[in-house]
Amino acid sequence: MALFYADASALVKLVREEPESPALSAFLDDADIVSSELVLTEVPRAIRRAVAHDPQLPLDALIEQAAELLDTVALVPLDQAILAAAGALEEPNLRALDAIHVTTALDLSPVDAFVSYDERQSAAARLAGLRTMAPAAPEPTNAGDVPPTSPSPSR
Repeated sequence: MALFYADASALVKLVREEPESPALSAFLDDADIVSSELVLTEVPRAIRRAVAHDPQLPLDALIEQAAELLDTVALVPLDQAILAAAGALEEPNLRALDAIHVTTALDLSPVDAFVSYDERQSAAARLAGLRTMAPAAPEPTNAGDVPPTSPSPSR
């Protein structure tokens, strides 16, 4: 069975319908998902931000869905070693929480892929040697073009 590290940007797409949500759900189907305990804060905060921008979204239902999802994700506890490794990453533009996600995934290696929709974080993950994925719906094609059959991995 595949083991994927998913950051908060990916997990939110499994709670709140976004354009990439169907492709991500299909990609993660039957896989084991792991993440940092950071997502216990990041996912609900992201949902609250989304509801602040779109008050039509059902906050209570989304928060409940997030809790149910997070119960299914293997969560890696934060510890001093991960925090120190995150601080030591060379990429100067990488934000602190993103660095923690990258070092947590590295600590778990081998993982089959680091799943994120944050390009800066994904670039840092690739530089650190992780395979990255951001499954999305195929782009509309012109007549005669062959649509992709699966998300294309980045490395």
